[in-house]
Amino acid sequence: MSLIERLTRPLRAATPGPLAARSLHIMLAPRQLSCVARQGRRVVEGSAQRIALVNPGGHWQAGLDALGAMLNGTTKAWAGLPLEISLSGRWSHMVVAPWSDALLSEPGAARFLQSQLTALYGDAARGWHVVGDDAPYGQARTVCGIDATLLRALAELAGDCGRFCRVIEPLLCTALRCLPAEESRARSAALALIETGRITMAALDRGRIVAIQSQPAGGAWRQELPQAWQRWTLRVPELTAIERVAVVDLGATADIAPGAIAQLVAETLPPRFRLLDHPFGVADTSLAEPCPGVASARVAA
Repeated sequence: MSLIERLTRPLRAATPGPLAARSLHIMLAPRQLSCVARQGRRVVEGSAQRIALVNPGGHWQAGLDALGAMLNGTTKAWAGLPLEISLSGRWSHMVVAPWSDALLSEPGAARFLQSQLTALYGDAARGWHVVGDDAPYGQARTVCGIDATLLRALAELAGDCGRFCRVIEPLLCTALRCLPAEESRARSAALALIETGRITMAALDRGRIVAIQSQPAGGAWRQELPQAWQRWTLRVPELTAIERVAVVDLGATADIAPGAIAQLVAETLPPRFRLLDHPFGVADTSLAEPCPGVASARVAA
């Protein structure tokens, strides 16, 4: 069972009837709300939207308010679509936990995973909903913790808007699905996820996360990423065998003049780094409208 399936299991009991092939994929982050309609894994042309949030404190409530306003004001084409929600690394906290015999049974497994997050993130992690992936016996586990209040609020918001949440997942898992098939199957690969103010790097073994490194970043992430990768490889020398690093840019300005940005990345990043397509499509800002009823939100220019 995947990390995503275990995270969303409490919500699946409320799923009404057969799941439609079309869904509304949403990214919630401290400074932006992105959404795109999908038919299966294919982006529906012209459906991408970006909304920039004025959210100095970075709390998730501003994103929920914007999401509620957007869902209540969506077009008929989006009405009733199930939701697939990707949460920023600011609100979906991940760690790779070493193997322990405590993982063989409950409740010891839950206590062990919780302790791994608490050791890294402090006492705040004690109130998180925590899940781990299904790594084979003896191997490290990828662990994710999300504020339980946030998960409940998302489920309640979806219900109030006549929707249901088909998926709630860490944004890093969304980025992993952008990888080409050959990289997903590779014994050694890497992914760098760019968010506003943060770089998260993951080392992969056949699509499974085996190591994570996250750090703050400024606006010049194209200069910071190669340095961050080099520092990580110095601490973990086996990463030097990875020849290519896929990059997913989900920063707040990710689709301003997309062609120009792609050219800039190609010019400033070493050949090791390769920019992948935006998983939430390219927003046509000329058609975007402010999210109604949310004074703290403005459409990204």
